[in-house]
Amino acid sequence: MPYESSRFRTIVIMSGISNLQLENPPCGRVFSIISDDPRASLHWLALMRHQHATNICIYTRLSPQRLGQNIDLKTVKFHWLTESIDPHSLQPSLERIHHSISTMLPTDGGILWLDAVEYLISRQGFDSFLSFTRSLADEVTGTNWTIILSYTTLSLEDTQLAHLRREASIFAINKAEFPKIDRQESSDEKVVDIEEVTEVTENIQDDENIPIDVIEQQISGDIFMLSTIAEAALSPSVLARRIEQWESMGFDVSNLHFAKSLEIGKRYAIYRKTEELIRRAVECHRRIEMISLRGHSVEANKMKFRIFQLTGIDDVESRLEEIMNGQTD
Repeated sequence: MPYESSRFRTIVIMSGISNLQLENPPCGRVFSIISDDPRASLHWLALMRHQHATNICIYTRLSPQRLGQNIDLKTVKFHWLTESIDPHSLQPSLERIHHSISTMLPTDGGILWLDAVEYLISRQGFDSFLSFTRSLADEVTGTNWTIILSYTTLSLEDTQLAHLRREASIFAINKAEFPKIDRQESSDEKVVDIEEVTEVTENIQDDENIPIDVIEQQISGDIFMLSTIAEAALSPSVLARRIEQWESMGFDVSNLHFAKSLEIGKRYAIYRKTEELIRRAVECHRRIEMISLRGHSVEANKMKFRIFQLTGIDDVESRLEEIMNGQTD
């Protein structure tokens, strides 16, 4: 099923690429690509596909709509690591991913890309992920495939990074050399300005016209507290718009995609549970900014990753309370 309804269509400006020859990573190995901006590494992958006609299979936490903003989905195979029901979904467990990759290795060759490293570690533990990586390193040896793990260092401990790099050495990319990505808006897509403040009522009958962009409070940068949507107003299209807003802020709300197909009561229950997690995450974000200014920048970055994944918020709240009360050990 092609995903052509994405808000943005990604166009790689090819002028000048002929003068930029990207290095093809060696086959039969596992590498790490480290980047604080995941779009930069995806742009590198898109250029690899263009220059070398490389077969690419992507395992990602990005929904097809978001992934399609950075790479042409018609030219790659991809698996969306989610519990949501989707033609491209794959359960985000190390066992399922390992099985999927193992079935690919005896065929053809190219790049197998995994950018859900931090999520999988938070979900199944670092030791399990390290064993998973070691197993892949053994299996990919002697094949025409290269396995690349894309992640940021901010969410991992120094000892974890050392272990991971031992199994998947760094493959450096120079993101400063990449052509800019021009995002053109689809002509049939209506864009709602998030700065427009309107009133939400529970009695509007035409749910397609319900304004759900009401901002209660801007917390920090692009993080906003959005108004609660009434149960009667939570149609699939309204929920889709709210998912888009939360994802644009960086929150992982992939669990909500399947809720669009549920009956209203179940859909609203899942929405409200997610909304409460985001409310707590937004409050944590405000306090994380405070402790970062107090010199806890490393720990603050790790906390930010967790709250945007909506995981471990209880632990983050407890740790923030300790730091704010002067208990820094």
